[in-house]
Amino acid sequence: MTISNAVRQLVRKRARYLCEYCHSSEEASAALFAIDHILPRSLNGSDDLNNLALACQRCNGYRYNFTSGIDPITQAVVPLFNPREQQWSDHFSWL
Repeated sequence: MTISNAVRQLVRKRARYLCEYCHSSEEASAALFAIDHILPRSLNGSDDLNNLALACQRCNGYRYNFTSGIDPITQAVVPLFNPREQQWSDHFSWL
């Protein structure tokens, strides 16, 4: 299913034109950011607005279709940051 231009604009506006993962500015980027599926389509994720996030090319590429990763300190498998369920400032409180 193709994401309409209207939905793309809603996602971009909701994100304030910032990558929802690293908060880099789309305006400062050489390319428009991608509309990312938080739960990837390859894992049965939908095109529902709540499953879409604005992502810079770097974050979108690193995330690929992963939904979890290995914590480098504890070696535990942990879910990746989800901008719909977590606050960016809480997740990165060490900054």
